[in-house]
Amino acid sequence: MKFTLPPRVPNGYTLLDICCKQGLASYGYYLAGFDIVGVDREPQPRYPFPFIQKDLRDLDPDWIAGNFNGAAGSPPCWDHSDLKHRTGLSYEDFIPETRALFEASGLPYVIENVEGAPLKDPLTLCGTMFDGLRVSRHRLFESNLPLYAPRPCPKKHPLHYTLDKRKDHYGQLDEWTAFVSVNGGGNCTKAAAEDAMGVPSGWATKDGLNQGVPPAYTRWIGEQLADHLAAAEGVAA
Repeated sequence: MKFTLPPRVPNGYTLLDICCKQGLASYGYYLAGFDIVGVDREPQPRYPFPFIQKDLRDLDPDWIAGNFNGAAGSPPCWDHSDLKHRTGLSYEDFIPETRALFEASGLPYVIENVEGAPLKDPLTLCGTMFDGLRVSRHRLFESNLPLYAPRPCPKKHPLHYTLDKRKDHYGQLDEWTAFVSVNGGGNCTKAAAEDAMGVPSGWATKDGLNQGVPPAYTRWIGEQLADHLAAAEGVAA
């Protein structure tokens, strides 16, 4: 299922997004002005941009360098997530392979992952940093460019809408106005989760929302990446 992409102002740059899944991160880069191509080893029928089904380990860094201005990726992160702690199992970790691929390309890059992932000097973004979002989902961003956040993360996050009757604030919040938790268990409707994350209605599945990045995060990162590319062109000229 593909939704109609909203108009935006193209910045003239192209970005490869590997491990793209349903494309929530790609959508943020699109809104920042990039033309996007997604790569994933699994079919992604909901992905709204040009798509290549391929394992990241089979990608050629010279091909990336010759066809794109930048690269981004969200390699599998379950080995660093709460899922591993709950199950005690080991999961795939492709962060080293992703970093090596991007470094070999020589392009500006961004790697996104969960808290606890072994990223190098990452920037942490939180939904409280963005007007209009109602999630406090923390995500890490490693880059070979300097990145900054829109504002500090508060020491105490807002209360979240809950269906847990053991919580003192149970029944006191509205899922359409309060912050919500978008996770594997889920404590709000899918429609409210879409609204809270800034994701167009009817695009992503619940699983896509559970694992995805609010597009506002990557739009913020993408705008910084575009500024760097423009500045580098100016220096080269």
